[in-house]
Amino acid sequence: MTESAHDTYFKQMASSPAVAAAIIRPLLHPAVAAAIDWDSLELLPNEFTGDAGETTRADLIFRARFKGREGYIIVLLEHQSRPDPMMPWRALVYMVGIWRGWLEHHPGARHLPPVVPVVLYNGRRPWSAPLDFAALFSETPAPILDALRPHLPSFQLLIDDLARADEGTIEANHQLALAVVALLALKNGHGDDPDGTFERLARHVPAVRELPGGQALLDATLAYLYRKAETPPAPEQLIARVNPEAAEVFMGFVERLRAEGMDEGMEKGLEKGLQRGREEGREEGREEGREEGRASALINVLTLRFGALSPDVEARIWAAEPAERGRWFERIFVAETLDDIFAP
Repeated sequence: MTESAHDTYFKQMASSPAVAAAIIRPLLHPAVAAAIDWDSLELLPNEFTGDAGETTRADLIFRARFKGREGYIIVLLEHQSRPDPMMPWRALVYMVGIWRGWLEHHPGARHLPPVVPVVLYNGRRPWSAPLDFAALFSETPAPILDALRPHLPSFQLLIDDLARADEGTIEANHQLALAVVALLALKNGHGDDPDGTFERLARHVPAVRELPGGQALLDATLAYLYRKAETPPAPEQLIARVNPEAAEVFMGFVERLRAEGMDEGMEKGLEKGLQRGREEGREEGREEGREEGRASALINVLTLRFGALSPDVEARIWAAEPAERGRWFERIFVAETLDDIFAP
């Protein structure tokens, strides 16, 4: 089955133990979270071979030690963009595979590590499928099921339902900036509010850039959002609305796309954004304050790219017509020199 853009982005971000820890920790019981040595969290292989030789592949599997004592806890981290009524069954298959692998590497062992199944869900609507494995026996008459319950598997999925969480809750519960960016992007990855999504993420750009690998993960986030947004914001308009450091990151991302090439999804998204910008640039009656903001933003971005501007250049930008200023914005992503920006 072809992997979706949601799945690809989830694995890019959550494969980092630091990001995974920030996602998982708030979901666990406080006593469990406090007992785990989170610095020991490590990514494990995610493929299992069944009794019939078939290969089963989970999304992500992590292992961590307990603090001050022997033993491990294993976390199965699965991503879903749609509710799956059989998700508890799928989790059980993965859990059995994990335990089988554990016994193969610990011959003679008489214990198993606990495996906690976690689902990160980013569908548009709240999760509606069962979380409890026992719910899969729903067609069994209740009196019979009650009698059988001690003999049946019983566990419940832990779910991070992004459809139910608002942005403030995500920012409050996850202290690592990379995790905040990943969860905000996944929550809004259906493209319903691209303008607001890009602007909210821009607030976290300075903190993310300070982290190891932060720039690469920001690029992955922007690529994911441009693939998924039906009509993403025009790059020049986006830059005009965000902080200078975020503007530099967004500009650099688009420049790299132009230089290195884009897949069809990103090219489609970027072209829609540019077309949207051109159409808005032709609208009559645009508010004067907005045009002043775009002029100021253009000066800021050109200064970031080429250094301090002369008074004559700044005056030319302030005096330009909206359509002309729009053309200069578009050239930011392909121009090699300041003169290229203002070429006829």
